[in-house]
Amino acid sequence: MTPTGMPLRGLPGHLLKATLLAAISVSLTACSVALFPDKQPQRQFTLPYQFEADRAPGPANSNLPVLKVERPQASGLLGGKRIVLEVQPNELAAYSAVRWTTDVPGLLRDHLVQALRADGRLGTVVSDASGAGSQVTVSSALLSFQEDRTGPRNAVHLHLQAQLIENGSRKPLATRDFRVKVPLGEQSIEGSVAAFGRAADRLAAEAADWIASSLAEN
Repeated sequence: MTPTGMPLRGLPGHLLKATLLAAISVSLTACSVALFPDKQPQRQFTLPYQFEADRAPGPANSNLPVLKVERPQASGLLGGKRIVLEVQPNELAAYSAVRWTTDVPGLLRDHLVQALRADGRLGTVVSDASGAGSQVTVSSALLSFQEDRTGPRNAVHLHLQAQLIENGSRKPLATRDFRVKVPLGEQSIEGSVAAFGRAADRLAAEAADWIASSLAEN
């Protein structure tokens, strides 16, 4: 029988072949719908920014070098858009169906640029994405930026190795390892995202102090 109920017996050869091909096509289409259902829509999050410079800016100093912030180097999950989890010591995973709006190194660079510009001690701060000239660069490697589930309480752990480099001579002016740990206030994806933002804010505050003191010494 054909899909329309017409008997196959008695059909001419070319019609029989066409009818069988049509029936196979219909069957495959039905199977493909069952095997590949619609994907669950993804939620996208920006990195929350609540940094507040609590220091009154001093008098303008035209001798301050222009500071450039580079994208942190990162690999694996830390180099992409996934919101990363450490589920066992040294074992990383990621939330499903949620992403950052852009990759993690770009998010963290933009967060630092915005915060450092708000600090009155640092003068002009530019991003490496702008192509603007600068005299000093913050170069870094991102080793951790994840929700840590290995302890008694979930927390966001951030580890950034940073260097302050004089552009012309490529001389390292200062180096610093930043380690920040922020407990989750709420055990949910929203609570995790909020904790990532607080960790980035704390990193920015510590980085501003470090850069200001390092430039003053050099």
